[in-house]
Amino acid sequence: MDLSTHAHPDWMVCDVAGEIDIFTAHALREHLLAALGRPGYRLLLDMSMVTAMDPSGVAVLLSTLRRAVRHGGTLRLIAPTPVVRGLLKVSGLSGKFAVSADLAGARIAEPLPAGVG
Repeated sequence: MDLSTHAHPDWMVCDVAGEIDIFTAHALREHLLAALGRPGYRLLLDMSMVTAMDPSGVAVLLSTLRRAVRHGGTLRLIAPTPVVRGLLKVSGLSGKFAVSADLAGARIAEPLPAGVG
């Protein structure tokens, strides 16, 4: 699994590529928690390059979402692959996550509050 993070004026964007499984979930969790440490807790998770994911990956996504919401923030998935969408659907969690096709769509879907940025 490869991870990278970059800041945009209104979001923290994390890119994930490769497999998310029991062996990599801890690294993903730590990476996302670090990204949530930025004020605003507005996190985009680009999943367009995820090739496989098991239930431990779903658990990381769910715990990250809960933490973001608890602190008044947002987690949005960008372009989740069919394998990610399928696992979220089978687990009954697909409706829990906001999804956008790309960064531009995410910014339109959840603009910054007035007076911010």
